[in-house]
Amino acid sequence: MRQDRPKFSAKERYVPASKTSRVFHFGMLGVQLIGGTVTEAIKQKAGLSEEKDYQKGKSGVAKYALNERNADRLAESFRKMRGAALKIGQILSTSEESVLPPVMRDAMEKARSEADIMPIKQVVRIFERAYGPEWQANFKEINLYPFAAASIGQVHEAVLADGRRVALKVQYTGIANSIDSDLDNFKMLVDVLGVFPRGLYIEELIKVSRMELHCECDYEREAAYQRLYHSKCIVSPSKYYAPKVVDHLSNKEILCTEFVDGVEIDTLMGEPWKYAIALAALMLELCFRELFEWQVMQTDPNPANYLYEKSKGNLNLLDFGAGREFSMDFLGHYIEVIHGAYTSDRQKILDSSLALGFLTGEENKEMLNAHNTGVMIVGEPFRTANPDDLYDFGTADFTEKVVKILPTMSKHRLTPPPAEVYSLHKKVVGTYLMCIKLKAKVPARRIFEETYQNWKRLQKGEPLLPRYDE
Repeated sequence: MRQDRPKFSAKERYVPASKTSRVFHFGMLGVQLIGGTVTEAIKQKAGLSEEKDYQKGKSGVAKYALNERNADRLAESFRKMRGAALKIGQILSTSEESVLPPVMRDAMEKARSEADIMPIKQVVRIFERAYGPEWQANFKEINLYPFAAASIGQVHEAVLADGRRVALKVQYTGIANSIDSDLDNFKMLVDVLGVFPRGLYIEELIKVSRMELHCECDYEREAAYQRLYHSKCIVSPSKYYAPKVVDHLSNKEILCTEFVDGVEIDTLMGEPWKYAIALAALMLELCFRELFEWQVMQTDPNPANYLYEKSKGNLNLLDFGAGREFSMDFLGHYIEVIHGAYTSDRQKILDSSLALGFLTGEENKEMLNAHNTGVMIVGEPFRTANPDDLYDFGTADFTEKVVKILPTMSKHRLTPPPAEVYSLHKKVVGTYLMCIKLKAKVPARRIFEETYQNWKRLQKGEPLLPRYDE
């Protein structure tokens, strides 16, 4: 057995497993956040502190709740508690400034990348429970310290007795049973502090997150999606790969898979531009192929779920706990919304959005205009002059444009978006943000045109055409 400390910053702390202990931690967090909010209000009223840019436009408690100390407290608590608490932090870390100010988003990013890890004794007990007292016989070598840690579990490197190099994803003790109480307590904090806009429909977001988190805690379900992705990726072996599952060492709490190499995609900032272009194109194309060719999507945009192999130029796909399928009916309307943005067809956008449930048909002119504008913003990369033109995500100003219409949508929206959209748009927004961070130039129009053409062929039962670079 090896005990090599992880390269990332991490503290060894037992996961608060009981409902009582997690309620206590949330209660302490609430007290700290309220104290931080009061302190910020007093300092600004007394002239000891100036109003920050991210506080402008806020009023009441929400204005003072948004401050650096509160952001750090949230990050520290989420990092320690893990589970649903840290998962919420992961979701928020991929949000745009129009949803969450940078001070909070950056803190959530820090929590995502520096999650605490389980003490070795706790890890050994999990292995003993899963594989029996002679559990070490399964391995030639295993590192009891993880090389990665996230919201639901942590990942260990090992070599099996037959010589295969594997990754073991081990679920935190008690996490599956804490999801509901964590989300209920988070909702309570949100209601007290009021830091989210009404148009975000936080109740719907929590409802969808609750369902997704229960699914992500079932590693047998995740293994099934990983096998599915492994078979889907075979059609483009030079672009995508999903590691094989080692069935006899996988169960509901441990997922054992083939080990793959590569670098996390968010570490490629500042690398030569050729990597940024290739990676961003792979990410955007993956989004479309998942939806409109495979009808299944891994909806978690966490950058750690992708490893880029520079030498091969391909993308290794990891972590399928957030996998979900979409109906052909939903996808048919959804692709027509995108096509409406591609062709600048306002009526098509509105008609398809109504069919999807984005709109009720009773919206006023202000809401319809804002909705159409929002769709056109998202579809901007697909409207370059020529199919081979590269869209420059590095100069895109999506956030500024969205900020302008958000107040109107928050005020006049009559219905929350369809349930499928919450998880789907996490992935889409995460992909766009990664392209922006990479400052990549992408043949977005060509990627969409090929997707739309293949979607139409799929409806007719015709074989799909290969991509232009395959």
